[in-house]
Amino acid sequence: MVRRIESPSSINTYKQCPRKYFYRYILRLPTRASIHLIRGKIVHSILERFFQINLDQLDPQDFEYGFKSYVLALLAKLWKGNEKDFNRLKMTKAELETYFIDSHTMITSFIEKFSTRLKEKIKQTNDFKSAFKMLTPAIEEEIVNQELNVRGYIDAIHSENEEIVIMDYKTSKKDDMTPEYRLQLGIYALLYKLKHNKTPSRVGINFLKFGEVMIQVDDSLLTEAEKEINFVHKMTEPDQITAYIKKESPLCKWHSGQCDYYSECCKENV
Repeated sequence: MVRRIESPSSINTYKQCPRKYFYRYILRLPTRASIHLIRGKIVHSILERFFQINLDQLDPQDFEYGFKSYVLALLAKLWKGNEKDFNRLKMTKAELETYFIDSHTMITSFIEKFSTRLKEKIKQTNDFKSAFKMLTPAIEEEIVNQELNVRGYIDAIHSENEEIVIMDYKTSKKDDMTPEYRLQLGIYALLYKLKHNKTPSRVGINFLKFGEVMIQVDDSLLTEAEKEINFVHKMTEPDQITAYIKKESPLCKWHSGQCDYYSECCKENV
């Protein structure tokens, strides 16, 4: 039997609830749009475009102002461009405004922290463009490993002084390094090592609202990642719903929403 190509998202979905995995990745039932997915896509797009900014149009003596003007104009443009998707969510204007302001805060915080680092690099290099280039990561690298049958999309890969640091951007409300995030980062580190024959020094989450939380990469992190990949492959070989138990938790239904498959799941007696 041909194994499915898994991802950190699908692996974490199985660990959260096997039945949810069955609905999403075997039956391929549609998911609903959410403010978190739409906003996350917008913010990721802004950060990706930021590193492609035309430096010739900036004042090297006041680049932070130029950075902020650029990314906040992008935020307004992309927010407006997703207006139809927002309307489908049936949220109030006040609710949407809250998320817009929150996104504004995240992006501004990112630019302020980046600008602080850039100023330090400029002191070392005495050159604005060279310093910016040194801090510019490889963006959105897709790595597929055919042997493990797993795929990952890495938000940012920083390389400096022979050190590789993998970062993922999150628009989370908290800066908690959860087991799910740790596993995701472990899979990224493993994929990078297998592709480039070089182990990243560190992996981390940039919680855009709060800052970075890092993990040192060691053998235990890589071993844990490979173990979980193989475990999910083994457990998801069957195509019968009875092989995928329901794991009831607060993630099934909460005060402001519910799992995409809540109604479907409630119909089942298995």
